[in-house]
Amino acid sequence: MNKFIALTKIQIKDFFSKYTQHLNVKNKFLGILTMLLPALLILPAIQLALTLYDSFSMIGYPELTITYIYIANVMLMLFAGIPFIISIFFYSKDLRLIATLPVKEDTIVFSKLASVYIYLLAIGCFFLGTSVVIYGTIDGVKVLSLILGIMALLISPLLPMIISTLIVLPFMSLIGRGRKRNMLVIVGNLVLIAIVIGVQLLMTRIQMQPDAINNLLSQEDGLLRLIGHKFPPSIWLTKMIQGSLLDGGLFILLNLAFIVVLKLFAKKLYSAALLKFNQEGSALIEKGKIYYKSRSIGIQIIKRHIAIITSNPTFLLNTVLTMFIPILMFVLTSLTGELSGDLFNSEALEPYIIYIYTIVVSTPAIMGSLSATAITREGKAFWETKVLPISARDNIKYRIYTTLIINFTGSIILGVAAAYYLPVNFTMILLAAAFCIATTLFFSTIDIAINIQRPLLNWSSPTAAVKNNLNIMLSLLLRVITGGIGFLLYKMMSSLGANTIIGVLSAFFIILYIVAIYIVYGIYERKFVDIAP
Repeated sequence: MNKFIALTKIQIKDFFSKYTQHLNVKNKFLGILTMLLPALLILPAIQLALTLYDSFSMIGYPELTITYIYIANVMLMLFAGIPFIISIFFYSKDLRLIATLPVKEDTIVFSKLASVYIYLLAIGCFFLGTSVVIYGTIDGVKVLSLILGIMALLISPLLPMIISTLIVLPFMSLIGRGRKRNMLVIVGNLVLIAIVIGVQLLMTRIQMQPDAINNLLSQEDGLLRLIGHKFPPSIWLTKMIQGSLLDGGLFILLNLAFIVVLKLFAKKLYSAALLKFNQEGSALIEKGKIYYKSRSIGIQIIKRHIAIITSNPTFLLNTVLTMFIPILMFVLTSLTGELSGDLFNSEALEPYIIYIYTIVVSTPAIMGSLSATAITREGKAFWETKVLPISARDNIKYRIYTTLIINFTGSIILGVAAAYYLPVNFTMILLAAAFCIATTLFFSTIDIAINIQRPLLNWSSPTAAVKNNLNIMLSLLLRVITGGIGFLLYKMMSSLGANTIIGVLSAFFIILYIVAIYIVYGIYERKFVDIAP
């Protein structure tokens, strides 16, 4: 037990030190402020919990707020936990050290999961935590409910965390020695997410039958069981917070059972997955012929930057999921029956079709921040492009071109898919394309200034390079600010037609793009030269 506690402390300290290091904030006060920035998520979480509480209170079931949010919270933890577990187990580059320690395999597995638990608990505090506080305080303070709610909150990350671990580790052991293991990691994770969503939707459709609904509503707590029937732990947790010892015991026993299962299989998982999957990179060497051929330096550098993304599962998965969020949302809402083809052809939606189509096509530029990590992604290999016989301007330019190629590819795919379902005409497509080009040029160019100002080359995990650093936050803040200005322009031109508004907004981003060119090549080109590999 002492070894487990000591190793867990090391893992937790390493987790927090990496988080602060990856933020790359030198000012102590700014560093503390940056660490607290994610706490702003509590505001929309509170609003969501209050809305659900008011809705369920009107029908006399305020406790359904907890049930509903817990189910969503588990799904969110599953999606958030899978890439984090992959990163912390297979790309943290500490296996060579940990494997030499005199500790058992299950100790290593559970100590690594400690940082995953903290990460998922933070997510739980934002959503499940707010629902517990709201349920326990709005209609008079319920001390027992608050105490039991805190206990449930502390236990809640265990189930999704262990399920994710039991799925991820065996899967990684199967592909650990494959020649295309990185691509298999991407495909496997996408398939895994699709399976989880598919099973959830299938269970929902099966249970949402009229007879089943009537039977459930005729029972005591029928509405509670209707919402939580597909996931019984949500019923047990809700009843536990209401003071039921039986349901509380069932919820605790379920989590303990999963802990025991993971402990029993920890040794096998450790030896089969962690030792087989080389954290330092593939040891496979493919034999081939050496040949010399004259090639364009620009094309080779662009191919290099694209390969950096495609060869790393974390980079590629993050890029794909970010770019194709509209497709994922459309598929989910279509399968659940919340979205139908008739909706797109309704008269009420007709004035907004061009705005919807424009936003969908521009999603890769708006949601993605590839240029903000264009230098960071290279890590310690940045010196390789730094010493090439090309100017700093070309070095920056080819990084921007890489972002443009990836984003435009995603926009074309989204544009074709959206045009198939939305009733758009040729004029709408041209206007949406103009807006997409303008926003992509601006964000792809200005984002690299953020990375030049704040290069982060000594990262220890891919997740830190593309997610857990201040550059991404600044890039998103820039989008919020420009989006706010764009919305004000829209309100000022509300009397004009939609086509005119899209055209003016496109011109607005073109002007910003011209300014961004001056900022990047006029100011930050010199700073790029001074970056020390």
